[in-house]
Amino acid sequence: MRIPKSLLLLTTVLLCGCGSDYTPQAEIFKTVSASGVLTFKGKPLSGFIVTLHPTGEQRTASGTTDAEGRFTLGTNAPGDGAVAGNHKVSVIWQPPEDDGLGSTVEDPKKMPKPPLEIPAKYASPDTSGITLEIPESGSSELKLDLN
Repeated sequence: MRIPKSLLLLTTVLLCGCGSDYTPQAEIFKTVSASGVLTFKGKPLSGFIVTLHPTGEQRTASGTTDAEGRFTLGTNAPGDGAVAGNHKVSVIWQPPEDDGLGSTVEDPKKMPKPPLEIPAKYASPDTSGITLEIPESGSSELKLDLN
């Protein structure tokens, strides 16, 4: 009995589609509670993103400041904390989200300005000059006062 080539090809293609449902997930890092306050010359910074960059091969943690400058860091998910250890810090301003209608600002001169301008050096962990130690027990009292 002779099997048509098209049937062999179809069988091969169908078998290639069979397999497990396994989808690799991103590595989950062990975190500890980490939150604090960001200020510039003593004034709270609202709408800024604080990012901790670990010195090792860990994932960064970040959080956005509220009107009082408070932030809660997240690594694997928003608000789940940061990896314990030493971190370099960067701070950038996040413009408000669009109006939900998909509008964008095409002219950079019309971009919203941050409530307080901070020096550009804080945008990079390599130039900010800020380091933080997150203790194994976590911390809700992190204080970052930029000058």
